[in-house]
Amino acid sequence: MSLQAKAMLAGVFFGIWPLMMNRSGLTGNVSAVVMTVVSLICVAPFAFSNMGNLASANWFMGIGAGVVASLGIMSFNGMLAKATPQNVSSLFVLMIVVQAATPAMYSIVQNGGMNWTKACGFAAAIVAAILLTK
Repeated sequence: MSLQAKAMLAGVFFGIWPLMMNRSGLTGNVSAVVMTVVSLICVAPFAFSNMGNLASANWFMGIGAGVVASLGIMSFNGMLAKATPQNVSSLFVLMIVVQAATPAMYSIVQNGGMNWTKACGFAAAIVAAILLTK
């Protein structure tokens, strides 16, 4: 499967699960635990069959990513638990716009500065967030 197809498929699944979790009636941290446990059960067989060389992994970055992801999941699921079905989609759009802007900012730092394309992209993201949340 192409990387673009995997990215689009991930977008569909990442777009669907929060809407389902919002309807679950679970509180924020409980829904984060449910999601984590179910994800672990679903992913573990694939991970165990392809362990590779764990000794060469950058464990500091892997553990750091896990901590940051945990904070994000707790924040996101806390929002999902309190959002109404009427406002969950606009809050979700806001999160996605900020999420998309984060690696773009990383790219600016890594590449040494902002260019017109990125500036226009940020402006378009702000406009998209405003229009999609109205």
